[in-house]
Amino acid sequence: MMNDLNTDCKNIIMEHLLHYCYKDTAKALLDDMQLLDECSKAIELKVDNAGEIAMDVSNNHDKKHTVDISMLDKNNIEWSHIDARRDIHNAIREGDIGRAFSLIEKHFPHLIRTYSTINRMEAALQDSLTLPKSHCTIYKLRCQQFVETLRSSGPIEAIQFAKFYFRPCSKIYKELTDDATSLIAYTDLESHDRSSQRHRDKIADEVNEMILESQHFSPQTALEKLWRQKTAIQVELDNQKRQASSRDQQESENTKTLM
Repeated sequence: MMNDLNTDCKNIIMEHLLHYCYKDTAKALLDDMQLLDECSKAIELKVDNAGEIAMDVSNNHDKKHTVDISMLDKNNIEWSHIDARRDIHNAIREGDIGRAFSLIEKHFPHLIRTYSTINRMEAALQDSLTLPKSHCTIYKLRCQQFVETLRSSGPIEAIQFAKFYFRPCSKIYKELTDDATSLIAYTDLESHDRSSQRHRDKIADEVNEMILESQHFSPQTALEKLWRQKTAIQVELDNQKRQASSRDQQESENTKTLM
C-alpha cells in the first residue's frame, strides 16, 4: 500500500515537471529516484535474506514491487517533444509568434494541417461548437500574431496580415477577431490587456495544453486537478458555515423576540 502511494506521488510530481517542460529537473529527479529505489531494494533483500533463500526472496520482491513505470522510465518519455513544447512556449511568451508557428509545423504538423483543412471547408466553418478545440486555439495564436505585428510593424502591415489570415475564420470567431482588430484604434497599445505579458503567457499555456491533448495527455496535471478540487470543497464548506451561522443568528433573534 505504501509502495503504491509512493509511486503515485512520484508520478504526480513527474507529470507536473514534464507538463511544464522542466526537462533537466525531471531527468535529475528520475536519476535520484532510481538510485533511491535501488538502495531500498538492496536493504530489503539483505533483511529478507536473513531467513530465506536469496532466489526466492528476489522473485517475491520483484512481484511486490511491480508498478506502473510509464512516467518513471526515461525510455518511455519523448524528450524531443518536451524540448519542442518548451521552445514553442518560450517563443509565444517572447512575442515571436512566427517562430512559434514554424516550430508547431515542424514538430506537430498535424495540428496545422487540420486547421488548414477545416479552413478550406466552408461548411465546417458554420458552427464553432462542431470544430475541434485546437482550431480555436490556433486562431487565438493568429490573433496574437496580429497584435505582435501591430506592435512591431504598425497598422498597415497588421491590416495586410489580417486580410490574409483572418478571413476564413473571422465570422465564426467574431468576438476574438473584433477584440484583436480593435487595437488598431489604440494610440497606446501597451495599455491594452491583449498587449500585456500576462496575455502572452495565457496564450502560451493554451497552446501547450493543445499540444499535450494532441499527444493524448491531459491538458491539466493531476496536481492542478487536486488543487481545483480542494478549492471547490473549501468554497462549499465556507458556504455551509455561513449558512449555518446565518440560521443560528436567525434562531437567536427569533428566540429573543418570543421572550
